[in-house]
Amino acid sequence: MNENEFIITEENGILILTMQAEGNNLMTASFFEGYEAAMAEIEKRTAENNYRGMIICGGGRHFSVGADVDSLSERSAKEIPVLRETGSIPEGHFRQKHFFTFLHELPFPVISVVKGFCIGSGSEIAVNSHFRIAEKNARIGQPESTFGILPALGGIARSIEHTGMQNAFDIVVSGELFSTEKAEEMLWANEVVGKKAGLDRAKQLIEFINSTGEKFTAEKAADFYRRFLESEVK
Repeated sequence: MNENEFIITEENGILILTMQAEGNNLMTASFFEGYEAAMAEIEKRTAENNYRGMIICGGGRHFSVGADVDSLSERSAKEIPVLRETGSIPEGHFRQKHFFTFLHELPFPVISVVKGFCIGSGSEIAVNSHFRIAEKNARIGQPESTFGILPALGGIARSIEHTGMQNAFDIVVSGELFSTEKAEEMLWANEVVGKKAGLDRAKQLIEFINSTGEKFTAEKAADFYRRFLESEVK
């Protein structure tokens, strides 16, 4: 893993993964290798230590500009003949999917702070998190269908969970990008904040959840967030 592209830091018991790979986190084969290595390290750390939360963010202008189409096409060209011949999904896909979907199972709040573009597999990282805080003017979407494929790293299931069947269908099938206002309206984003305000807001949410003294689970995420908002108007 290139440590300059995926930086793991810890602040007051909160893990922060900053992604700053080439091309505004363009999801090339190299990106996925680095991401998987970073997540393997996080998985190891969380098995050995107790953390209060985790934040995922982009180190540059964007969370992720999505897949490198040429790289994706090249990989598909190699995998499809094997799939047709053996009927088996390549082992690498299961490993890759694990490091997206395991975020949802972590025993502490995982928050993606979205800015700039958050599309394709970048969007799948976000929807596999428990919470999504979007900074104003971000652009979000799952454009895979325009390339003849579907999001296969948890994007469909989590989009349904967060936004409902109809909205998820529109997100996945249309492949269109949508605004932060639309993201908040259909509950893809928990909230929209000003530029450069997402990281501090995520820390506030983690602090509130930990202040309750209650055990965090993915199933309780929506309730924790509701109470977080209620605490601010008292």
